[in-house]
This record gives sequence, structure tokens and C-alpha cells, in this order.
Amino acid sequence: MIAAEDLDRRLAAYRPAGPDEEESLARIRALVRDAPDPFTRDERDHVTASAVVARPDGSAFLLVHHRRLDRWLQPGGHVEPDDASVFEAARREAREETGVEDLAAPFGDLVLDVDVHPIPARAGRPAHVHFDLRHLLTATATRFTVAQEEVRRAEWFSFDAALAAGVDPSLSRALSKARALLGGI
Repeated sequence: MIAAEDLDRRLAAYRPAGPDEEESLARIRALVRDAPDPFTRDERDHVTASAVVARPDGSAFLLVHHRRLDRWLQPGGHVEPDDASVFEAARREAREETGVEDLAAPFGDLVLDVDVHPIPARAGRPAHVHFDLRHLLTATATRFTVAQEEVRRAEWFSFDAALAAGVDPSLSRALSKARALLGGI
């Protein structure tokens, strides 16, 4: 089980890129400090884990087309009780949603980006909020085995192609950070 206190200490050291991310960070830290279990889906709002998966040189990003939300996103999802950390949850989700096993972590388990975003209601689940911690992973895979239940397909996108595909501003920010870290600008 993930220790909320350890995550809060890690987040205290995180430096947001601007006002939007600063607000998301404050909201995530408050949830981590105040919720009985900030990682469980039993709580209406909860911490989620995702991965910005990039080519090692930052030239392209592996995005998944989410079936229910009908848009291109980074791989990610819910933290499970067996996950040792939010980072490990992000790595597991990336593997599950893309089928890519060989995922490197060039900067270890450091948080790349944070974002708080609403999730619409669906059958049996009210609208809620994901408090997402994004991590940077790299891969060279060309074949994908997508999680059919959640993901329609996975594809590599250049930064400009990802923007043209309609990624939201927070994902654009995360891709930009990853590209800069990997030297892809």
C-alpha cells in the first residue's frame, strides 16, 4: 500500500510549470493529506497515475485513444492496492493499455507533471475528479496490444501531430516538458 505521507513529501519538492499546474498541485496535496485513502476508487475523487511515453530522443509520443472519453490521452489509470507507488501504477497502466513491456524510466520515478480533471458520470459511477500524477517513460516499440476494454488503439505522434489530434492543454504542457527533458526540441 502506498504511504500518503511519503507521496506528500515528494509532491512538496515538485515545482509546477505555471499557475494552472500550481493549482492542481495544491489540490492534489490537499487530497493526499486529507482523504482517508486518496488512492481508492471508493472515494469519489482520487489520485490516478499516468505515463507520458516518449521515444528516447523526445521525437514522438505514444498516445492511446480512450474508448469512453473518445479522445487521445497518455496511458494511465487507477492506482491498485498492490501498486508499490504511484510511479509503478503509471508503469503498469502504460503496459496494460499499450502492451509495451520495455518501458525505461530515464529520470527515475520523478513526477513530470500534475493535473486535476473531471471525469463524466457513467452507468454505476457518478461524475468525479482524477488527481493525476504523470511520469516520463521511454520506449522504442512499434507494435501494440491495446487494452480493448478501455483503449481503441495506440499510436506514435510527433509533438505537432499530437497537438493537431486535439490533446488538451495540460497534456500539451506535459508533452512539451518531456520533449525538453529528452532533448527533442
